[in-house]
Amino acid sequence: MRSLLSIMIVVGAILGMVPAALAGQTSGPISVGSGVTYEFLTRWDVEKLNHILTTDTPAFSGVPVTYSPARNAVKLYRVTYPSVVPELGNRPITATGLIAVPDIEGSAFPMVSYQHGTVYGKQEVPSFPDQSPETQLMIAQFAGQGYVLIGADYFGMGLSPEPQGYLVKGSHQQATFDMLTASRAVLADLKLHDTKLFLAGWSQGGFVTLAMLEKLEASNIPVQATATASAPADAFATFEGFLVFPRRNDAEWITTIFILTAFSYESYYGVPGLARALFTAETYDNIHKAYLGEPFDAKAIPTDLHKLIRPEFFDPQVFANSAFGRLVAQTQAYRWVIKTPVRTYYGLSDEAIRTELGRLPMTWQQAMGNNKVEAVSTGETSHRGTFAKAVPAWKSWFDAQ
Repeated sequence: MRSLLSIMIVVGAILGMVPAALAGQTSGPISVGSGVTYEFLTRWDVEKLNHILTTDTPAFSGVPVTYSPARNAVKLYRVTYPSVVPELGNRPITATGLIAVPDIEGSAFPMVSYQHGTVYGKQEVPSFPDQSPETQLMIAQFAGQGYVLIGADYFGMGLSPEPQGYLVKGSHQQATFDMLTASRAVLADLKLHDTKLFLAGWSQGGFVTLAMLEKLEASNIPVQATATASAPADAFATFEGFLVFPRRNDAEWITTIFILTAFSYESYYGVPGLARALFTAETYDNIHKAYLGEPFDAKAIPTDLHKLIRPEFFDPQVFANSAFGRLVAQTQAYRWVIKTPVRTYYGLSDEAIRTELGRLPMTWQQAMGNNKVEAVSTGETSHRGTFAKAVPAWKSWFDAQ
């Protein structure tokens, strides 16, 4: 009978010949250099992916949509990578994201970088896919059909110790840019590579997607096509609309968008007192705790902007001239000469993004004579419904590129 030592030696020799990717499924984080590491999370089989498409997503979105069934299983990895915060003098930080790899033969796959929408929980992000229904849909629809899918958690989310940087454009650009670089390093370690790069994002992620495209084009990194759903491409138009021109169907959760943005801007742009000047005294302490992720009273957060925002900010001139308003006015992601084909999907019954806002990037580009951006209606869809209906349209369009 062979000794335990000899068995261990043989096993060790065998493991030494196993690719890092396979060994990494049980051995913890794998370093690929330059501070980038990745670790195997789990494998989702075809049955699970199709359950997401047929059951979980309709429950999340509230609308029935027919998706292309998954054809292959998917391996999920969490990526940890170094980055910097541009708004804070390029202060070094660590960020996280997800990479989903088709579990099929082959070494070359098209890649989709997906930018997630607004979330309140720190782990409701791509690298914690069980907590992110939107990421689950993207994994099932794209990675389940032979695409590599990646997604940054954004600064302050996932395992990042930073405060959330909501709608902080430079940080969003840096997080997604560095996640792309890190993902390609991980793919190389897995003996894989991407053939074409596509970008996609919903809601906040639609803004981030356009901002990412701007940075990639400026860096001469080719993007095959870009698609968004319910994207607030112009933050000033978005916020001013809620304050001055409210609609009957404006979402009750819009107040939380103001909360996340104001505290993020105070933190990332270094403007002490910005949030305190904007919010009513009776709500400030509770909503500050909510932003910080500390225990707070959810029932005490107003759903009426007039109970959250100080009265003077409903005057357009006051808002525009305030510290918050000036920063919001700089937060846009469509005012450059776009070279990549872009489609912005919008819903006619979206409770967060007006039809005109969904069409704005196309209108602005067309004002110059540029026809690279096309706005596409998903019909009478809500905010989530717009996303649910846009995803299969993204897939068909990307497949044709």
